[in-house]
Amino acid sequence: EESDYYLQFSKNKITFEGVSKSKLTNVFFDESNTQVFSIKSGDFTEVVVKSPNPSFCKKFKIEEKGRVISIKFSPDQSILALQRTQAAVEFLTFSDGNVSKEFTETFKGCTLLGYIWAGKTEVVFVSDSGIKLCKVDVNTGSVHTVKNLSLTINWFTYYSPVCLILLNVGVPHGNSMQLLQIKQNQILKLAKFDVDCDSGVNKLKKNAIAERDVALGVVYNQPRILLMNYQTVNTGVQTEVIVYTIIKLAAVKKTNVLRIHQSGRYALNLVDNLIIVHNQLMKSSLVFDITDAEFQGVVIYHLPVIEPKTIKPFDEEQPASSSVTQKFCELYSPNWIMFQPNIVMDVKAGCLWTLELILMGFYKYIEDKKELIKFLLLRSNSKFIIARTLSSLMDEGGGRLEELAEIFDQINIVYKNYLEQSMKSQIGLPPSMSKPDDDPVVEFRTVIDQSFIYTYVFCKLAERVYNEANKKQSRLLSWTLLEYIRSLADLQIPAQHFLYELLINCLVLTDSYYQLHQLLQYHGVADSKPLACLLLSLENVYPAAPQLALDMLERLGTAKEEISEILLSKGEVLSSLRYATSHAGPHDRIIPSKYLEIARQTGDDKLYRCLLKHFESKSHYRNGT
Repeated sequence: EESDYYLQFSKNKITFEGVSKSKLTNVFFDESNTQVFSIKSGDFTEVVVKSPNPSFCKKFKIEEKGRVISIKFSPDQSILALQRTQAAVEFLTFSDGNVSKEFTETFKGCTLLGYIWAGKTEVVFVSDSGIKLCKVDVNTGSVHTVKNLSLTINWFTYYSPVCLILLNVGVPHGNSMQLLQIKQNQILKLAKFDVDCDSGVNKLKKNAIAERDVALGVVYNQPRILLMNYQTVNTGVQTEVIVYTIIKLAAVKKTNVLRIHQSGRYALNLVDNLIIVHNQLMKSSLVFDITDAEFQGVVIYHLPVIEPKTIKPFDEEQPASSSVTQKFCELYSPNWIMFQPNIVMDVKAGCLWTLELILMGFYKYIEDKKELIKFLLLRSNSKFIIARTLSSLMDEGGGRLEELAEIFDQINIVYKNYLEQSMKSQIGLPPSMSKPDDDPVVEFRTVIDQSFIYTYVFCKLAERVYNEANKKQSRLLSWTLLEYIRSLADLQIPAQHFLYELLINCLVLTDSYYQLHQLLQYHGVADSKPLACLLLSLENVYPAAPQLALDMLERLGTAKEEISEILLSKGEVLSSLRYATSHAGPHDRIIPSKYLEIARQTGDDKLYRCLLKHFESKSHYRNGT
């Protein structure tokens, strides 16, 4: 059904005990493992871990030693790292839910900004004086340094899927950034760059780039850095999002700017390769699509795909947990924190959701259907919305035929790319040849193949046409089918026989025999045995159809026996025999009995005697009886 919204929260939310001063509860979220930690202080520190992965959910108690400022499990959940001060990290292992081993790594002469799990036992410590990659040895209760890198660091952010660390380096409140990657026990320096920022507003704030204004993520298979840039204009402060693309994990380029033209407090999410900008003040979200085009050296400026709208309100029937009532889960709450790619957490209400698209909302509000199809082809789970769009255009009549033709080309270009990639993978070409790094990626596009469009678009219209015996609609279906087949032909994609069958049936329904004859005579339809059989069945309404079928079978060159049998079934015994004899191979047998039987059924004694004499003279009669 059509929707008034573009975005909604997943129904499977995670509930946890939210932040509470009275209950001494604090909340942390680990993006790498998607785990929420609710920590309640008291005689013991009680920790409850929630996650979409049931095996990552747990509950345990540890000794109360003071306020926790960071807590994370290793990727295999075997080691817990805990930070209480900016000078030490504690490591704990568990057995049957109880702490079995505990040891501490301390830091002197620096301020520990945080730590990252880079592997099962590999941990990265980030301090204001540099980065240290270490290996945790649980057996000896020690931490060994593997690599060290000296840098002046103000803050950092981490993207776990490709182990990227973005550092703000140099003078405090500066705009110099260093990109690193942790790979195979190495700290790789990828690129150092300066980011653009509005000097006027930042002078007022005395802070060029804040950690909260930067997000790392992947959009269209390319790692990206998203930066909120607050600009001063005559009317006040406006905001834009600057997109830096990490090209081949080597260079960082400013590639896109998202124009917001609003003031407010912003947060970012990534959903299905779209960049979502939430405005907490206006209680609305903007949707941007930077598309998957290769960077050509020129910064591209974008406006929202569609007008700003609020996220779909919470379903009132959605059950609330015993500790979380629905009234606290307000939209765009000041207590919301966004994590990448699509996680929204209300730390006070104790809820965590993932953000999802409502494609029917885009279907309703994007009026330009070519733009809509272009948008939908880059979204997952959009096949049926695309089918609905095509059906709605066909229902509007022949006036949209030109538009449909262009849309078919859009769809089939993606289809052809998919076929080419499939072919390359089947013949075993190296990945570098089958999918170059700098090519627009194919895997994010929705592939609409011939079978799908036949089943969910053409057949549905054909069913209505046949039920209503609507010749006008049938002609429209014929024209649309021809345009789709034309599009396939232009891209050198062989059309499947079922498309031609439906086209022929439509032409017959509208008594368009002349057009059918022209189509067949000038090979506008690809030859196939199923089509020839269809033509044979049309003899009662179109007497020329059998001859067209025979011509088609002859062109195929693989239907000699079928042609002979067709001629025989029509009572043309001599023609059938001549054809079979002239096309017989060295090992083919001609069975006299079936020819004699058909000749007897015709009641033509002269024909029967001639055939009998022919077979006797050729010795076929004795050998074949």
